[in-house]
Amino acid sequence: MAARDPRKRVQLDPVLQSMVDTHPEAFALVDKDFVVVACNRKYSEIYAGADPVHVVGKTCHEITHKTSTNCELNGEDCPLTHVFETGQPFQVIHRHFDCLHDPDYVVIHASPILGADGKVAYMGESATSISHEEDLRFDEQKMVAGCCPSFMTLLQHLATVADTNSPVLIEGETGTGKELAARLIHRKSKRALKEFVPLDCTQFTEEMFASELFGHTRGAFTGAVETHRGLFEAADGGTLFLDEVGDMPLSIQARFLRVLETGNFRRLGESRMRRADVRIICATNRDLKQMVEAGSFRADLYYRIHCMQLELPPLRHRRDDIPELVEHFLGHGGKRAQAISPEALDALVRYDYPGNIRELRNILERAAILAHGATVELAHLPKEVVDPAQAPQTHPLHEEQAFFVMPCGTRALTPEAVRKALDKFHGNRRLAAQAMGVSERTLYRWLKAHPALS
Repeated sequence: MAARDPRKRVQLDPVLQSMVDTHPEAFALVDKDFVVVACNRKYSEIYAGADPVHVVGKTCHEITHKTSTNCELNGEDCPLTHVFETGQPFQVIHRHFDCLHDPDYVVIHASPILGADGKVAYMGESATSISHEEDLRFDEQKMVAGCCPSFMTLLQHLATVADTNSPVLIEGETGTGKELAARLIHRKSKRALKEFVPLDCTQFTEEMFASELFGHTRGAFTGAVETHRGLFEAADGGTLFLDEVGDMPLSIQARFLRVLETGNFRRLGESRMRRADVRIICATNRDLKQMVEAGSFRADLYYRIHCMQLELPPLRHRRDDIPELVEHFLGHGGKRAQAISPEALDALVRYDYPGNIRELRNILERAAILAHGATVELAHLPKEVVDPAQAPQTHPLHEEQAFFVMPCGTRALTPEAVRKALDKFHGNRRLAAQAMGVSERTLYRWLKAHPALS
């Protein structure tokens, strides 16, 4: 669709224009043809690095997604389509790209703006950043971003939970990034200016756990040579993150429950009652409900920390994101590789990753070293990745069919399937991608890795 001439700016009612200019978030008015008819300076500066006059007249997806096709054709729910079809407000998570083409995950609040005839004349769209790419790191250098439906669903849940003060239980297999999710919740909460205090429940004996959590006075036990402030007290006003909470000793669980209920605690060896205002986020790679049934985890504590529950998707449920993650890890590791062969990428997409993101990172770090800076080939990958018969079993927390994510369609991208789809639709990539159940962007990346079929 040809963009309108920005000089032909729609003359809006002054009241509408005032609403656009004073909106606190990035905000735009968009017509039924996806064309931006007005926007505030925050919107234009974030997505175009320019004055609003350089944005008006262009399509919204051209500005925010940097594509010539609307977001629905790129595998995302389109708020404009929903608003114009239903006349109702709509909220969705999108991945936008700023003026530097860096990803920015945003909550889109779309509202109908009615004309004099009572029909929808424009969509009012505000974009509130959940997390820029810098917030979505697996560790100091590793990205966990993507746009697979399961990942976008997770971001929406994280944004919702961050606005509350309730305890959160994050479930997920090893290597899925549970601490990263907890840190993101903290950064987006009202407690962001206070401390985020992590505690690994697997690191301490039963005797030392209470001291680490609640603190102790000098002489409280053998070896207590000085007074020690516990982590619960250190997190006052902020967030205490209990990693692998399923490993907390039963005797400590009872004390911890009382602290959760009242906020009151005592240091070991002290009679004085202290108080701290702490938000609790717990994480586990175990099925706590089964542990409750087995008697190894207290039911009352489980229901107290289970107020807001999130389950992180394993990497095998995010196959559409694997090519993007591969590209990132190869480009940012200590030993960089120039490229990856189509065969090696196909093997990585098919593999189930019992160790999830962490395992993918390590596989690619090893492959880049073996490739000596050249293209990563099948020979550089571990045998269990190349040969499905040698692949280790995954260890899902729950039955696979009970997991909340939408399946990604990358497995449909075989050379034969892509060739047939492109032939059927006379080379139209958009229609071919729709037929195979993947986004046009995913098909484009796949074709880029398979130049013989482009």
